[in-house]
Amino acid sequence: MGGKNNKEKLNYPLMIASQSKSSPERLLLKGSILIGIISFISAFIIGIWRIALFRGFELPPIPESLPPHGNLIVGGFLGTLIIFERMLALPTKWLIWVPYTWGISAILIHIDSMLFKILNIASLFGWGVSRLIAYKTYKRLWNPLIEFLSYVALSTALLAKGGLAGSVQSALAGLSFPIAVIGIERIELMLSFTKIRMTTKIVYISLIVYLIISIINSLFYLIPLQAVGIILLFVCVGLIFNDFAVIAPLKSSKAVQISSFGSRMMQAPLYRFSRKALAFAYFWLIISSISLILWNQIQPMAKDIVFHSIGLGFIFTMILAHAPLVIGSAIAKFPKQAPSATLFYLFQIGTIGRIIGDLLFNISYDLWAWSGWLTGIIHLISFILYILSVLKSFRD
Repeated sequence: MGGKNNKEKLNYPLMIASQSKSSPERLLLKGSILIGIISFISAFIIGIWRIALFRGFELPPIPESLPPHGNLIVGGFLGTLIIFERMLALPTKWLIWVPYTWGISAILIHIDSMLFKILNIASLFGWGVSRLIAYKTYKRLWNPLIEFLSYVALSTALLAKGGLAGSVQSALAGLSFPIAVIGIERIELMLSFTKIRMTTKIVYISLIVYLIISIINSLFYLIPLQAVGIILLFVCVGLIFNDFAVIAPLKSSKAVQISSFGSRMMQAPLYRFSRKALAFAYFWLIISSISLILWNQIQPMAKDIVFHSIGLGFIFTMILAHAPLVIGSAIAKFPKQAPSATLFYLFQIGTIGRIIGDLLFNISYDLWAWSGWLTGIIHLISFILYILSVLKSFRD
């Protein structure tokens, strides 16, 4: 399995950040979290507001001046926090502006102003420089390349007319960004082995192909959605069979050797919880892939099913799984216990309810509208309480 460093580098940004002392650069970077929080809360409020209008509640229409839901949740929330988390491990004073300008441009890029488009492109350039520094520091191209291409895909989606809400292709390009960033993180340990498995290399290449196709499709609409679904399904299956946390505990697996460090790690409550969370996340990614393949057969709600299974299902489940480590990297501590499983499963129940409501749209419009309203509240409350439970675990 390689040297000692390979055994212990489960996630190089998180591992190093959690061991670093506070510095002015780190403190300034932490301020960008506020942009992510504002984006997250605003996205959920606008989403619930839209559903309430569908249900017939007497509310004012959503002002066109407000950002599209996708721009907020993917560009503002995820985009800003991932830049923050990655740059936290490599605080470079002159690049501290990157997460701030990225987050502001993602939130306001829908305004017909060249300023925010220029800010977004400038942020993308700064992010590229940051990834180049990461490559030179860690001597590994795997992560930085995927992380940069992922933001190119997201920037392409944000700059498109209407942003992520402008077309299905733009939305899928925007969603390819967190899928690829999460994907490279999940196979990172397998890529750090002295002898990398051929299947891991294939999965890595498939992530690059998936991102390039997403970018091209967002610009030119050339590739059928069913073909994108097939590629995404291939990526998902590849991730499952190359995710160390999934394959290492399998008694019949001879693909990897488990070090003493890995054996101790797998006994930890947080690790066992993470494995269950990963199973849910990959399940939702498979559902979204199949839904894309069956795009024509599940109309008129194909778009909702695909976006909800990717966004609420895969992406947010992965966020819940990684939250203890991400928060730990920000406060330079390591969680001592697993977060609330009850709140995690409540979030999953909300997602299941949302997908069922989408599937039943043709049978009952009212059921669809009410399911969106209720599950939206369940998602918001369970997510906030879950994060609070993670924070409490550090104090305990």
